[in-house]
Amino acid sequence: MSHQLSGEEQFSEIKEFLAKNWKIIVAVIVIGLLAFYGWRYWQSHKLAKTIESSDRYEQLIANLDKNNPDSINELVSFAESDDTIYSVFANLKAAKFYVEEIKDYPKAEKLLTDTLSKTDSEIIKSISYIRIAKIQYQLERYQDTLATLSKVTEKSWTPVVNDIRGDVYMKMNNYTEAVAAYTVALTPTPVDGSDENIVKASLPTEQLDENIKMKLNQAQYLKDKQQAEQEAEAAKEKAKQEAEAKKNAAQENKN
Repeated sequence: MSHQLSGEEQFSEIKEFLAKNWKIIVAVIVIGLLAFYGWRYWQSHKLAKTIESSDRYEQLIANLDKNNPDSINELVSFAESDDTIYSVFANLKAAKFYVEEIKDYPKAEKLLTDTLSKTDSEIIKSISYIRIAKIQYQLERYQDTLATLSKVTEKSWTPVVNDIRGDVYMKMNNYTEAVAAYTVALTPTPVDGSDENIVKASLPTEQLDENIKMKLNQAQYLKDKQQAEQEAEAAKEKAKQEAEAKKNAAQENKN
């Protein structure tokens, strides 16, 4: 007995299947079309929103004026309400404006902290952390500065991070750690290579390099001086203890 259906029988089965399931089939097709065109609409909407945000951002940057408080307030408001990458750029620009033009470090720190929650980019986060650390350094919050610097993940920023770290330790009179930080800042830092195992290196710029070398020399001098003073103080204390011990021993012998 043959298990193959004739053409007429196959057509009949297809008709029967469609008659029973046509609603489901139509629903799947409609959902698929809606998803496709909905996705295209959403992409088009996002592109239009990004272009609009770009234009607005450029306009606000062009209008920035330290003598006009409204200009910076408008940029900050834009950063708070916008949901594109330009809100991140606006935060960074506004924070820089607060630092360089208005000297309002707390507001700048708040804007930079807000930036961290608006992006997944490790590069932008590293830049934000470095700028936050510089503000904390200006505010003499040295432990906060060190904690913030430890969050920078981009190795290409190693020279800058350790330059700031060295400055912090100098302020804390910890010259040993300052020397260590400045030395790291001047040392080539391996960065993730390609599949061919090419090793790149992160080095400070020529100007930064010279600046760090000057600070390293100063830190080394102060470290040696501090160590010599500590050794002298330790020797003085030891001599004092030995003299006290001899005096006590003589007193006991006398008795």
